[in-house]
Order: sequence, then structure tokens, then C-alpha cells
Amino acid sequence: MLKFEFTNKEIEEIKSRIHFTPIQERIIDYRLNEETVVKMAMKEHCSESTINREIKKIKKKIMKVIWIIFFFIPLLYLFLNLCTCIQIIFF
Repeated sequence: MLKFEFTNKEIEEIKSRIHFTPIQERIIDYRLNEETVVKMAMKEHCSESTINREIKKIKKKIMKVIWIIFFFIPLLYLFLNLCTCIQIIFF
């Protein structure tokens, strides 16, 4: 089950930064309303497997952005600072 521990404001921020397909956006809204996978599948006229695949894609997209924000950017910043320090010391 896809479980969000984000505020509504955070969800809107995530939605604005990540390109979700229309069905993925609807699934996010369904989950915020605590609807089951079965109910979502009925509303979307598709199988539960399709909903579960879309949920996995949503999680993957969110995790990718979180990784970039919290790990890649700080490492890049650290690397650039290190390069600047080396340049000052040796050149």
C-alpha cells in the first residue's frame, strides 16, 4: 500500500516538481482520500495490478527526487567547496 506521510502542502510541492501522468495524479489523490486499491481500480476501469504498477512508479519518482535533493546536491556542494579549497591552496 502507498502510504504518504507528507502534508498536503508537501504533496502539492511534489506534484509541481515531478511529472506524473494523469492516472498517477489521480492515484495520489485517491490515496490521500484513503481509498483502497480495489476502489481505485474500479474508478479507473483497470485491474488492481495496473494500479499497483502505477503506485510503484509513483514511489520510484518520489524517491528519485528525494535522493537528488538530500544526497546528490549536498555531495555536489561539498565537492565544489573542496575544489575551491584545493585551488586556493595550490594555485
